[in-house]
Amino acid sequence: MKRLLTCLIAFVLVLSVFTLSLYGCESGEQSSEDQTSTAESVTEESEPMIINNDPAYSNITLGKSYTLSGLHPNNDSPSYPDENNSSMTDGVCPAETAKYSDTTYAGFNKISRSYVEKGYAAVTVDLGGIFYVDKFVATVGSSYHLDVGITAPEMMSVYISNDGKEWFRAGTAQCEDITDKSAVDITLSLNGAMTARYVEYRFLGNGNWIMVAEVEAFGIPAKEAIAYPEQKDSVSFLFVGNSSTYYFNTPNKFQLICEAAGIDIEVYYCCVGGAYLREYADANNESCGKLLRQKLAERSYDYIVLQDNSNADYNESKPALDIIMPLIKENGAIPLLYKRYSSNDVPANRPASALKHHLNYTALAKDFAIDKVAPVADAFLICEKKYPNAPLFFTDNSHHSNAGSYLIACVWAITYFDIDITNISYTAGLDSETLAAMIDCAKLACEQGYDFPEQ
Repeated sequence: MKRLLTCLIAFVLVLSVFTLSLYGCESGEQSSEDQTSTAESVTEESEPMIINNDPAYSNITLGKSYTLSGLHPNNDSPSYPDENNSSMTDGVCPAETAKYSDTTYAGFNKISRSYVEKGYAAVTVDLGGIFYVDKFVATVGSSYHLDVGITAPEMMSVYISNDGKEWFRAGTAQCEDITDKSAVDITLSLNGAMTARYVEYRFLGNGNWIMVAEVEAFGIPAKEAIAYPEQKDSVSFLFVGNSSTYYFNTPNKFQLICEAAGIDIEVYYCCVGGAYLREYADANNESCGKLLRQKLAERSYDYIVLQDNSNADYNESKPALDIIMPLIKENGAIPLLYKRYSSNDVPANRPASALKHHLNYTALAKDFAIDKVAPVADAFLICEKKYPNAPLFFTDNSHHSNAGSYLIACVWAITYFDIDITNISYTAGLDSETLAAMIDCAKLACEQGYDFPEQ
Protein backbone atom coordinates (compact mmCIF):
# COMPACT_ATOMS: atom_id res chain seq x y z
CA MET A 1 0.00 0.00 0.00
CA LYS A 2 1.01 3.57 -0.42
CA ARG A 3 2.70 5.45 2.35
CA LEU A 4 -0.05 7.76 3.57
CA LEU A 5 0.88 11.39 3.89
CA THR A 6 -1.14 14.07 5.57
CA CYS A 7 -2.85 16.33 3.06
CA LEU A 8 -2.57 19.95 4.07
CA ILE A 9 -5.12 22.68 4.14
CA ALA A 10 -2.99 25.21 2.26
CA PHE A 11 -3.17 28.66 0.89
CA VAL A 12 -2.51 28.64 -2.85
CA LEU A 13 -1.96 31.52 -5.21
CA VAL A 14 -4.60 31.88 -7.96
CA LEU A 15 -4.81 35.04 -10.05
CA SER A 16 -2.67 36.81 -7.44
CA VAL A 17 -5.35 36.20 -4.78
CA PHE A 18 -4.69 33.86 -1.82
CA THR A 19 -7.56 31.42 -1.57
CA LEU A 20 -8.35 28.38 0.52
CA SER A 21 -7.87 24.87 -1.00
CA LEU A 22 -9.62 22.23 1.02
CA TYR A 23 -7.93 19.06 -0.21
CA GLY A 24 -4.48 20.05 -1.41
CA CYS A 25 -1.93 17.23 -1.57
CA GLU A 26 1.49 17.71 0.05
CA SER A 27 4.28 16.71 -2.31
CA GLY A 28 7.83 18.00 -1.82
CA GLU A 29 7.15 21.69 -1.20
CA GLN A 30 9.03 23.16 -4.12
CA SER A 31 6.89 23.31 -7.24
CA SER A 32 6.73 24.81 -10.67
CA GLU A 33 5.61 28.41 -10.70
CA ASP A 34 1.87 28.75 -11.02
CA GLN A 35 1.19 29.40 -14.70
CA THR A 36 -1.83 31.12 -16.14
CA SER A 37 -3.49 29.76 -19.25
CA THR A 38 -3.36 31.78 -22.43
CA ALA A 39 -6.72 30.29 -23.41
CA GLU A 40 -9.55 32.82 -23.32
CA SER A 41 -11.94 31.48 -20.71
CA VAL A 42 -14.47 34.28 -21.04
CA THR A 43 -15.62 36.59 -23.79
CA GLU A 44 -14.40 40.17 -24.04
CA GLU A 45 -17.81 41.44 -22.91
CA SER A 46 -17.96 39.39 -19.71
CA GLU A 47 -16.00 39.45 -16.48
CA PRO A 48 -13.93 36.41 -15.48
CA MET A 49 -15.81 34.17 -13.05
CA ILE A 50 -13.93 34.03 -9.74
CA ILE A 51 -14.78 30.95 -7.69
CA ASN A 52 -11.89 30.50 -5.27
CA ASN A 53 -13.57 32.53 -2.52
CA ASP A 54 -16.50 30.10 -2.43
CA PRO A 55 -16.59 27.91 0.73
CA ALA A 56 -17.14 24.85 -1.49
CA TYR A 57 -13.92 25.46 -3.45
CA SER A 58 -11.84 22.29 -3.23
CA ASN A 59 -9.95 19.58 -5.08
CA ILE A 60 -12.78 18.10 -7.15
CA THR A 61 -10.78 15.13 -8.53
CA LEU A 62 -10.39 13.56 -5.09
CA GLY A 63 -11.64 9.98 -5.23
CA LYS A 64 -12.88 10.31 -8.84
CA SER A 65 -12.45 7.65 -11.53
CA TYR A 66 -10.09 8.03 -14.49
CA THR A 67 -8.37 6.30 -17.38
CA LEU A 68 -4.66 6.20 -18.22
CA SER A 69 -2.78 6.26 -21.50
CA GLY A 70 0.92 5.59 -21.96
CA LEU A 71 1.82 3.23 -19.10
CA HIS A 72 4.96 1.20 -19.78
CA PRO A 73 5.01 -1.17 -21.57
CA ASN A 74 1.25 -1.14 -21.98
CA ASN A 75 -1.92 -0.89 -19.96
CA ASP A 76 -2.21 -4.67 -19.55
CA SER A 77 1.08 -5.29 -17.73
CA PRO A 78 2.73 -2.01 -16.76
CA SER A 79 6.17 -1.99 -15.13
CA TYR A 80 5.10 0.64 -12.60
CA PRO A 81 1.35 0.18 -12.31
CA ASP A 82 -1.34 2.42 -10.92
CA GLU A 83 -2.10 0.95 -7.52
CA ASN A 84 -5.68 -0.29 -7.32
CA ASN A 85 -6.59 2.02 -10.21
CA SER A 86 -7.01 4.81 -7.69
CA SER A 87 -3.62 6.33 -6.89
CA MET A 88 -3.92 9.27 -9.27
CA THR A 89 -6.79 10.82 -7.32
CA ASP A 90 -6.43 9.52 -3.75
CA GLY A 91 -4.73 12.63 -2.35
CA VAL A 92 -1.57 10.69 -1.48
CA CYS A 93 1.77 11.96 -2.77
CA PRO A 94 5.31 10.56 -2.41
CA ALA A 95 7.59 11.36 0.49
CA GLU A 96 10.43 13.77 -0.25
CA THR A 97 12.92 10.90 -0.45
CA ALA A 98 10.62 8.36 -2.13
CA LYS A 99 12.17 6.16 -4.81
CA TYR A 100 10.83 6.08 -8.36
CA SER A 101 9.51 2.60 -7.61
CA ASP A 102 7.35 3.93 -4.78
CA THR A 103 3.74 2.84 -5.19
CA THR A 104 2.57 6.44 -5.19
CA TYR A 105 3.91 6.66 -8.77
CA ALA A 106 2.62 5.21 -12.01
CA GLY A 107 5.22 4.95 -14.77
CA PHE A 108 4.57 6.24 -18.29
CA ASN A 109 7.08 5.72 -21.08
CA LYS A 110 7.54 7.03 -24.61
CA ILE A 111 7.99 3.55 -26.04
CA SER A 112 4.50 2.47 -25.00
CA ARG A 113 2.22 1.99 -27.97
CA SER A 114 -0.33 4.55 -26.83
CA TYR A 115 2.35 7.20 -26.25
CA VAL A 116 3.79 6.57 -29.71
CA GLU A 117 0.33 6.80 -31.28
CA LYS A 118 -0.76 9.94 -29.44
CA GLY A 119 2.52 11.72 -28.76
CA TYR A 120 1.85 12.10 -25.03
CA ALA A 121 0.90 10.29 -21.83
CA ALA A 122 -2.47 11.12 -20.32
CA VAL A 123 -4.65 10.88 -17.24
CA THR A 124 -8.33 11.54 -18.01
CA VAL A 125 -10.56 12.14 -15.00
CA ASP A 126 -14.34 11.83 -14.92
CA LEU A 127 -15.52 14.33 -12.29
CA GLY A 128 -18.92 12.63 -12.18
CA GLY A 129 -20.80 15.86 -12.79
CA ILE A 130 -20.42 19.42 -14.03
CA PHE A 131 -18.11 21.71 -12.07
CA TYR A 132 -16.72 25.19 -12.40
CA VAL A 133 -12.95 24.76 -12.43
CA ASP A 134 -10.06 27.24 -12.56
CA LYS A 135 -6.90 25.45 -11.42
CA PHE A 136 -5.11 22.20 -12.28
CA VAL A 137 -2.15 20.58 -10.51
CA ALA A 138 -0.16 17.42 -11.25
CA THR A 139 2.43 15.92 -8.91
CA VAL A 140 5.19 14.24 -10.92
CA GLY A 141 8.56 12.60 -10.37
CA SER A 142 11.53 14.97 -10.62
CA SER A 143 15.22 14.83 -11.54
CA TYR A 144 15.79 13.57 -8.01
CA HIS A 145 15.72 10.26 -9.92
CA LEU A 146 18.09 11.38 -12.70
CA ASP A 147 20.52 8.54 -11.95
CA VAL A 148 17.96 6.16 -13.49
CA GLY A 149 17.02 8.48 -16.35
CA ILE A 150 13.89 10.01 -14.85
CA THR A 151 13.18 13.74 -15.13
CA ALA A 152 10.05 15.79 -14.66
CA PRO A 153 7.94 16.12 -17.81
CA GLU A 154 8.75 19.24 -19.76
CA MET A 155 5.15 20.38 -20.01
CA MET A 156 1.57 19.53 -19.18
CA SER A 157 -1.38 20.47 -21.37
CA VAL A 158 -4.86 20.41 -19.86
CA TYR A 159 -7.97 19.69 -21.92
CA ILE A 160 -11.50 19.95 -20.54
CA SER A 161 -14.87 18.72 -21.77
CA ASN A 162 -18.49 19.02 -20.68
CA ASP A 163 -19.57 15.87 -22.51
CA GLY A 164 -16.46 13.77 -23.26
CA LYS A 165 -16.79 14.52 -26.98
CA GLU A 166 -15.92 18.17 -27.50
CA TRP A 167 -12.57 19.04 -25.92
CA PHE A 168 -11.21 22.50 -25.20
CA ARG A 169 -7.51 23.15 -24.57
CA ALA A 170 -7.48 25.05 -21.29
CA GLY A 171 -3.76 25.76 -21.46
CA THR A 172 -0.20 24.48 -21.16
CA ALA A 173 2.17 24.75 -18.20
CA GLN A 174 5.90 24.14 -18.19
CA CYS A 175 7.63 22.37 -15.33
CA GLU A 176 10.58 23.73 -13.38
CA ASP A 177 12.40 20.53 -12.49
CA ILE A 178 14.13 19.98 -9.14
CA THR A 179 16.76 17.56 -7.85
CA ASP A 180 16.45 17.71 -4.06
CA LYS A 181 12.99 16.13 -3.67
CA SER A 182 11.27 13.15 -5.21
CA ALA A 183 8.33 15.06 -6.69
CA VAL A 184 7.42 18.46 -8.07
CA ASP A 185 4.07 20.06 -8.90
CA ILE A 186 3.05 21.44 -12.29
CA THR A 187 0.32 24.05 -11.91
CA LEU A 188 -1.97 25.70 -14.43
CA SER A 189 -4.44 28.44 -13.47
CA LEU A 190 -7.10 29.89 -15.74
CA ASN A 191 -7.96 33.56 -16.10
CA GLY A 192 -11.53 32.68 -15.10
CA ALA A 193 -13.52 29.58 -14.25
CA MET A 194 -14.90 27.26 -16.93
CA THR A 195 -17.18 24.26 -16.63
CA ALA A 196 -16.10 20.67 -17.12
CA ARG A 197 -17.08 17.13 -16.34
CA TYR A 198 -13.93 15.62 -17.81
CA VAL A 199 -10.34 16.80 -17.35
CA GLU A 200 -7.43 15.36 -19.33
CA TYR A 201 -3.85 15.97 -18.23
CA ARG A 202 -1.42 15.40 -21.10
CA PHE A 203 2.27 14.99 -20.23
CA LEU A 204 5.24 15.36 -22.54
CA GLY A 205 8.54 14.12 -21.16
CA ASN A 206 12.09 15.26 -21.70
CA GLY A 207 13.42 11.75 -21.19
CA ASN A 208 11.72 8.43 -21.75
CA TRP A 209 10.11 8.11 -18.33
CA ILE A 210 7.30 10.16 -16.80
CA MET A 211 6.31 9.29 -13.22
CA VAL A 212 2.93 10.67 -12.13
CA ALA A 213 1.68 10.50 -8.56
CA GLU A 214 -1.42 12.69 -8.40
CA VAL A 215 -3.66 14.95 -10.48
CA GLU A 216 -5.90 17.63 -9.01
CA ALA A 217 -8.44 20.15 -10.23
CA PHE A 218 -9.93 22.88 -8.06
CA GLY A 219 -13.44 24.20 -8.37
CA ILE A 220 -17.06 24.18 -7.19
CA PRO A 221 -20.24 22.39 -8.34
CA ALA A 222 -22.08 23.97 -11.27
CA LYS A 223 -25.78 23.76 -12.07
CA GLU A 224 -25.22 23.48 -15.81
CA ALA A 225 -22.49 23.33 -18.43
CA ILE A 226 -21.36 26.56 -20.04
CA ALA A 227 -20.35 26.48 -23.72
CA TYR A 228 -16.68 27.01 -24.39
CA PRO A 229 -15.45 30.05 -26.32
CA GLU A 230 -15.19 29.49 -30.04
CA GLN A 231 -11.72 28.24 -30.73
CA LYS A 232 -9.75 29.98 -33.41
CA ASP A 233 -9.01 28.10 -36.59
CA SER A 234 -5.63 26.47 -36.13
CA VAL A 235 -3.10 25.14 -38.59
CA SER A 236 -2.41 21.42 -38.17
CA PHE A 237 0.98 19.74 -38.49
CA LEU A 238 1.78 16.04 -38.53
CA PHE A 239 5.44 15.27 -37.82
CA VAL A 240 6.71 12.02 -39.34
CA GLY A 241 10.15 10.89 -38.21
CA ASN A 242 11.97 9.53 -35.18
CA SER A 243 13.72 10.73 -32.02
CA SER A 244 15.49 13.48 -33.97
CA THR A 245 12.00 15.00 -34.24
CA TYR A 246 10.33 14.09 -30.95
CA TYR A 247 13.24 14.36 -28.48
CA PHE A 248 12.57 17.13 -25.94
CA ASN A 249 9.12 17.60 -27.52
CA THR A 250 10.39 19.76 -30.37
CA PRO A 251 7.01 19.92 -32.18
CA ASN A 252 5.44 21.31 -29.00
CA LYS A 253 8.20 23.91 -28.68
CA PHE A 254 7.38 24.87 -32.26
CA GLN A 255 3.72 25.16 -31.27
CA LEU A 256 4.54 27.43 -28.31
CA ILE A 257 6.78 29.65 -30.44
CA CYS A 258 4.00 29.99 -33.01
CA GLU A 259 1.42 30.78 -30.33
CA ALA A 260 3.74 33.40 -28.85
CA ALA A 261 3.79 34.95 -32.33
CA GLY A 262 -0.01 34.91 -32.53
CA ILE A 263 -0.33 31.84 -34.78
CA ASP A 264 -2.56 29.01 -33.53
CA ILE A 265 -1.33 25.57 -34.53
CA GLU A 266 -1.95 21.97 -33.53
CA VAL A 267 0.84 19.42 -33.65
CA TYR A 268 0.45 15.66 -34.04
CA TYR A 269 3.15 13.01 -33.79
CA CYS A 270 3.90 10.04 -35.99
CA CYS A 271 7.37 9.32 -34.64
CA VAL A 272 8.99 6.02 -33.70
CA GLY A 273 12.52 5.84 -32.28
CA GLY A 274 15.10 5.00 -34.97
CA ALA A 275 12.50 4.83 -37.73
CA TYR A 276 13.28 5.17 -41.45
CA LEU A 277 10.88 6.68 -43.96
CA ARG A 278 10.98 3.35 -45.79
CA GLU A 279 9.33 1.80 -42.72
CA TYR A 280 6.54 4.39 -42.87
CA ALA A 281 6.19 3.67 -46.59
CA ASP A 282 5.69 -0.06 -45.93
CA ALA A 283 1.95 -0.61 -45.44
CA ASN A 284 2.65 -3.91 -43.65
CA ASN A 285 5.11 -2.48 -41.14
CA GLU A 286 3.46 -2.87 -37.74
CA SER A 287 5.15 -0.04 -35.85
CA CYS A 288 5.52 2.62 -38.58
CA GLY A 289 3.63 1.91 -41.79
CA LYS A 290 0.32 1.12 -40.12
CA LEU A 291 0.72 4.02 -37.69
CA LEU A 292 1.18 6.52 -40.53
CA ARG A 293 -1.89 5.26 -42.35
CA GLN A 294 -3.86 5.37 -39.11
CA LYS A 295 -2.84 9.00 -38.56
CA LEU A 296 -3.77 9.94 -42.14
CA ALA A 297 -7.13 8.24 -41.79
CA GLU A 298 -7.97 10.01 -38.52
CA ARG A 299 -8.06 13.52 -39.96
CA SER A 300 -6.73 15.81 -42.66
CA TYR A 301 -3.69 17.98 -41.97
CA ASP A 302 -2.52 21.28 -43.35
CA TYR A 303 1.14 20.26 -43.35
CA ILE A 304 3.13 17.05 -42.93
CA VAL A 305 6.80 17.35 -41.96
CA LEU A 306 9.11 14.52 -43.04
CA GLN A 307 12.46 13.48 -41.53
CA ASP A 308 14.48 10.33 -42.24
CA ASN A 309 16.92 8.25 -40.21
CA SER A 310 20.48 9.57 -39.91
CA ASN A 311 21.80 6.60 -41.91
CA ALA A 312 19.47 7.16 -44.85
CA ASP A 313 20.71 8.75 -48.05
CA TYR A 314 18.94 9.82 -51.23
CA ASN A 315 18.88 6.31 -52.67
CA GLU A 316 16.94 5.12 -49.64
CA SER A 317 14.76 8.18 -48.95
CA LYS A 318 13.60 8.70 -52.54
CA PRO A 319 11.81 5.32 -52.98
CA ALA A 320 10.11 5.84 -49.61
CA LEU A 321 8.76 9.23 -50.65
CA ASP A 322 7.58 7.76 -53.95
CA ILE A 323 5.09 5.84 -51.80
CA ILE A 324 4.42 8.39 -49.06
CA MET A 325 3.83 11.45 -51.23
CA PRO A 326 0.63 10.12 -52.86
CA LEU A 327 -0.68 9.37 -49.36
CA ILE A 328 0.01 12.96 -48.33
CA LYS A 329 -1.69 14.29 -51.46
CA GLU A 330 -4.73 12.13 -50.81
CA ASN A 331 -4.91 13.54 -47.28
CA GLY A 332 -4.88 17.08 -48.69
CA ALA A 333 -1.76 18.13 -46.78
CA ILE A 334 1.26 20.09 -48.01
CA PRO A 335 4.56 18.22 -47.54
CA LEU A 336 7.45 19.92 -45.77
CA LEU A 337 10.99 18.70 -45.15
CA TYR A 338 13.08 18.89 -42.00
CA LYS A 339 16.74 18.74 -43.07
CA ARG A 340 17.95 16.99 -39.97
CA TYR A 341 21.14 17.66 -38.04
CA SER A 342 24.01 15.19 -37.85
CA SER A 343 23.60 12.86 -34.88
CA ASN A 344 27.14 11.52 -35.15
CA ASP A 345 28.55 11.34 -31.64
CA VAL A 346 32.04 12.26 -32.88
CA PRO A 347 32.05 16.04 -33.43
CA ALA A 348 34.77 15.88 -36.09
CA ASN A 349 32.53 13.64 -38.22
CA ARG A 350 29.47 15.88 -38.11
CA PRO A 351 30.24 18.16 -41.08
CA ALA A 352 30.50 15.18 -43.45
CA SER A 353 27.37 13.61 -42.01
CA ALA A 354 25.45 16.89 -42.26
CA LEU A 355 26.57 17.28 -45.86
CA LYS A 356 24.97 13.92 -46.65
CA HIS A 357 21.71 15.17 -45.17
CA HIS A 358 22.02 18.46 -47.05
CA LEU A 359 22.41 16.68 -50.38
CA ASN A 360 19.63 14.22 -49.60
CA TYR A 361 16.96 16.74 -48.57
CA THR A 362 17.93 19.21 -51.28
CA ALA A 363 17.49 16.53 -53.95
CA LEU A 364 14.21 15.33 -52.44
CA ALA A 365 12.85 18.88 -52.38
CA LYS A 366 13.65 19.25 -56.07
CA ASP A 367 12.23 15.87 -57.06
CA PHE A 368 8.93 16.38 -55.25
CA ALA A 369 8.61 20.16 -55.66
CA ILE A 370 8.67 20.77 -51.90
CA ASP A 371 9.08 24.49 -51.36
CA LYS A 372 10.01 24.61 -47.69
CA VAL A 373 12.99 22.74 -46.28
CA ALA A 374 13.97 23.65 -42.72
CA PRO A 375 17.80 24.00 -42.69
CA VAL A 376 18.40 22.49 -39.26
CA ALA A 377 21.63 20.79 -40.37
CA ASP A 378 22.93 24.25 -41.27
CA ALA A 379 21.89 25.70 -37.93
CA PHE A 380 23.71 23.04 -35.92
CA LEU A 381 26.95 23.40 -37.88
CA ILE A 382 26.79 27.18 -37.63
CA CYS A 383 26.23 26.92 -33.89
CA GLU A 384 29.04 24.43 -33.30
CA LYS A 385 31.41 26.75 -35.14
CA LYS A 386 30.25 30.08 -33.72
CA TYR A 387 29.29 28.94 -30.22
CA PRO A 388 31.43 25.85 -29.52
CA ASN A 389 30.35 25.68 -25.88
CA ALA A 390 26.62 25.83 -26.59
CA PRO A 391 24.84 22.76 -25.16
CA LEU A 392 23.36 21.51 -28.44
CA PHE A 393 23.50 17.81 -27.62
CA PHE A 394 22.12 15.58 -24.90
CA THR A 395 24.39 13.53 -22.63
CA ASP A 396 24.70 10.81 -25.29
CA ASN A 397 26.35 13.42 -27.57
CA SER A 398 24.04 12.27 -30.35
CA HIS A 399 20.47 13.37 -29.66
CA HIS A 400 19.66 17.05 -29.42
CA SER A 401 19.35 18.68 -26.00
CA ASN A 402 16.69 21.06 -24.74
CA ALA A 403 18.68 23.92 -26.30
CA GLY A 404 19.07 21.96 -29.54
CA SER A 405 15.35 21.28 -29.53
CA TYR A 406 14.64 24.99 -29.21
CA LEU A 407 17.04 25.72 -32.08
CA ILE A 408 15.21 23.20 -34.29
CA ALA A 409 11.83 24.69 -33.38
CA CYS A 410 13.09 28.20 -34.18
CA VAL A 411 14.29 27.06 -37.62
CA TRP A 412 10.90 25.49 -38.27
CA ALA A 413 9.14 28.68 -37.17
CA ILE A 414 11.17 30.83 -39.54
CA THR A 415 11.03 28.38 -42.45
CA TYR A 416 7.38 27.40 -42.26
CA PHE A 417 5.84 30.70 -41.08
CA ASP A 418 8.51 33.38 -41.53
CA ILE A 419 8.19 34.23 -37.82
CA ASP A 420 10.48 36.91 -36.40
CA ILE A 421 11.91 35.07 -33.40
CA THR A 422 14.16 37.94 -32.26
CA ASN A 423 12.18 38.76 -29.13
CA ILE A 424 9.84 35.78 -28.90
CA SER A 425 8.38 35.38 -25.40
CA TYR A 426 8.64 31.58 -25.23
CA THR A 427 12.18 30.60 -24.20
CA ALA A 428 11.95 26.92 -23.17
CA GLY A 429 13.61 27.90 -19.89
CA LEU A 430 16.97 28.61 -21.51
CA ASP A 431 19.41 31.02 -19.89
CA SER A 432 19.84 34.33 -21.69
CA GLU A 433 23.24 33.47 -23.21
CA THR A 434 22.11 30.12 -24.64
CA LEU A 435 18.82 31.62 -25.81
CA ALA A 436 20.59 34.38 -27.72
CA ALA A 437 22.91 31.85 -29.37
CA MET A 438 20.03 29.62 -30.48
CA ILE A 439 18.09 32.54 -31.94
CA ASP A 440 21.18 33.86 -33.72
CA CYS A 441 22.02 30.51 -35.29
CA ALA A 442 18.44 29.85 -36.39
CA LYS A 443 18.32 33.20 -38.15
CA LEU A 444 21.73 32.72 -39.78
CA ALA A 445 20.76 29.25 -41.02
CA CYS A 446 17.53 30.52 -42.58
CA GLU A 447 18.96 33.75 -44.00
CA GLN A 448 22.38 32.59 -45.20
CA GLY A 449 22.71 28.84 -44.70
CA TYR A 450 25.85 26.91 -43.97
CA ASP A 451 28.63 27.00 -46.56
CA PHE A 452 28.53 23.35 -47.62
CA PRO A 453 31.20 22.31 -50.15
CA GLU A 454 29.92 22.05 -53.70
CA GLN A 455 29.44 18.52 -55.04
